[in-house]
Amino acid sequence: MKRTIGVVAMATAAVMGLAACGGSGQSGASGEGGTLEVYLDMSTGSPVYAEMKTLVDTYQQETGTSIDLSIDGTESYEKEMKVRMASSNLPDVFSTHGWSLLRYSPFLEPLTDQSWVKDVNTGLDSAMKDSDGNIYALPIEYTVTGLSVNFDVLEEAGVDPDSITTWDDFDAAAAKVKAAGKTAIACSGKGSGAGNIADFIASGAFADDQLASFTNGDFLSDAWTGNVLDRVADWSEKGYFNPDYSSATDDDVARLMGQGEAAFAMRQPSALQAALDLNPDANIGFIPMPTDSGQGYLVGGEGVNAYGVSKTSENKEAALAFLDFLAQPENATALAEATGTYSGLTTAEPDLGTLQSSYDTWVAPEELPTNPFFDRVYLPNGIWDTMIATTDSVITGQSDASSATRQLADQYNTLYSQNSN
Repeated sequence: MKRTIGVVAMATAAVMGLAACGGSGQSGASGEGGTLEVYLDMSTGSPVYAEMKTLVDTYQQETGTSIDLSIDGTESYEKEMKVRMASSNLPDVFSTHGWSLLRYSPFLEPLTDQSWVKDVNTGLDSAMKDSDGNIYALPIEYTVTGLSVNFDVLEEAGVDPDSITTWDDFDAAAAKVKAAGKTAIACSGKGSGAGNIADFIASGAFADDQLASFTNGDFLSDAWTGNVLDRVADWSEKGYFNPDYSSATDDDVARLMGQGEAAFAMRQPSALQAALDLNPDANIGFIPMPTDSGQGYLVGGEGVNAYGVSKTSENKEAALAFLDFLAQPENATALAEATGTYSGLTTAEPDLGTLQSSYDTWVAPEELPTNPFFDRVYLPNGIWDTMIATTDSVITGQSDASSATRQLADQYNTLYSQNSN
């Protein structure tokens, strides 16, 4: 449910009605008295929303700038933003939630000259900078993670997490976890869990020439089947997924991991933070993703909490000043801690509690490759829902790996053709 601070946020119907007014700043409070409209992808009651409200209040008191802050959950947020992009009626500041470059950059003010850009974590370069080195959003979080694990469940099953380097190692560990009476892989059929599993596997499953093929319009169906969906099908046939997969929500996955009922998950790091919110004593973290060769990798990129400025904003200078405020080390640190993720700025030093050990071990040394989320770099915009649906059909047994791949390839070809025109 959308929440607002300052003035009531515009509903979609109102946006459509005002579409003829032109670009951002032409409607609502944005064009009246210099008020900034800030629209973010956040959940009501989330720690990061509470922290953002505090920072907004502070900023308003210190500067006299009025801020209209509104939020929506991811699904509603994306639908609203599609409407607003189509009507050229964008907020002054808005979340780019992983898509600042590939989806939103035509609508965003380049931020390359801002003082905080020199402090952006270099691990985000491939995901957030274009070929000219321009960046279009302030990355509050650097979403980087690996294979999520509950260390206590692994210990109970007699599995050393450091021994899991290949997919054969992972399969052997999953078998031991199942034999111990626990769920091997927690996943949500009601959320985007199936898509995340395919995305995480695919990020380390292909050679450079194959990645180039995906980028250039050639979907490698045999490779996708063999390297991604055959693996998922094997796990499903062996009963490694939670029995309630089809009805499970993201909260259910957090519960399974947090309460020691499941060993593994392939989710963004916020899922581990959600598990800790349910059980602060949970012994959880992440390890590198396995590969056939044993050369592990992390998966990462721009997180949900990255914020850009509309290039048509009538309050552009005030919007840029607000981003500068959020980028101040103490504010960026507070927001990163609230999200429970690594910071996108090297000047921020969040204390991530239980998860800090995983970041210190695998991320901070910068020894492992951080591969981008596969769909955001190598697949056409708009394919995510089909990735979820096709992987889900394999997990539930409604489709075999080859048939699901054909469906994904068809959608790939359609979207690639549309995006190329």
